[in-house]
Amino acid sequence: MKNTLKITVGFALGVMIFVACAPVTVLNGITPSGSFSKDKNISFGELPRQKMDVYKADKPRETSPVIVFVHGGSWDSGSKDIYKFLAEGFTQDGFDVVVPNYRLYPEGRYPTFMEDNALAVAETAKRFPGRSIALMGHSAGGYNVLMLGLVPKYLEAAGVERCSQIAGIAALSAPVGIVPLKAEPLITIFPDRFTKDDAPLNLVNGPAPQMFLANGKEDKTVYPDNAIALGQKITERGGQAEVKIYPDMNHTEAVKVLSRHFDGDAELKADLVRFFDSLPKKGGSCQ
Repeated sequence: MKNTLKITVGFALGVMIFVACAPVTVLNGITPSGSFSKDKNISFGELPRQKMDVYKADKPRETSPVIVFVHGGSWDSGSKDIYKFLAEGFTQDGFDVVVPNYRLYPEGRYPTFMEDNALAVAETAKRFPGRSIALMGHSAGGYNVLMLGLVPKYLEAAGVERCSQIAGIAALSAPVGIVPLKAEPLITIFPDRFTKDDAPLNLVNGPAPQMFLANGKEDKTVYPDNAIALGQKITERGGQAEVKIYPDMNHTEAVKVLSRHFDGDAELKADLVRFFDSLPKKGGSCQ
């Protein structure tokens, strides 16, 4: 028994060290597929990047919002294909999860990625009629979902009523415009450099879905000040925004801890489940 325990613990530690140093494909490789069925490469438009994967929980919480997760990657990289581990982390808790692609630089520039994400949300609404939708994104994807929540025109153009269909928004390590952009290719992707209506921080001027804003205290890519500043502005306007800063968590760990292999001691996953569970089961939550 002791030898078995040592082997099990040793294997677990080995996996953790290996995954920490390896591409995310390794994390996907050790993630089981027993909690969901998957519909892959569903088109929500005619362009090559306008596709999404749908993970349907085997034991669904049918009264909970469908989660649409938008990946990060500085708007010039990233793919839905590497987030099986994240989707499985929520399907095992009974959530249905949708992970879309969107156009990336140089094809995609502001605001094409929000337009693509809005089309993916519209397709999600068609596939889950009567269900509310929760948006979640990391880094660049966190920016995208914040813009969908704060700016009505993107979802409206796709045929989605933001305040009656979007239950809430969870933005992880999302840049909101506390400092202007200065480097390429970001200043080509965003010609106004986060100084005008391309920055969430400048758009807190009307009702929006309730928000959960998370950052790692050790995040040196998107500093925690982003979440704090946006949350403060939303609450000052009378909206609802919960802000949590996690000690010892950096930029990439904000998604890594959403895997079943790393969520045991991570508060973020439990906080997200609590947030999604608190949202309206039908309808939106604009305040």
